[in-house]
Amino acid sequence: MNAKKKSRIGEVRCQNCFTRFRPSPGAEKATCTGCGWEWYISWSGELAKIRKPVWESWERLLAENKEK
Repeated sequence: MNAKKKSRIGEVRCQNCFTRFRPSPGAEKATCTGCGWEWYISWSGELAKIRKPVWESWERLLAENKEK
């Protein structure tokens, strides 16, 4: 495995804005630093994977955007 790939272990890519961010190790949920969407995270050792959005926060963000 090359150095670039090793440096990204534990990072995920937001499914909304495609920003890479690093959730806290073992965290069940994480918020994207780019757009603020919250995601459920699963772990396999050090590898993190986005599972699905946290629907409650997704609905709140949509409501806030409609008000603007």
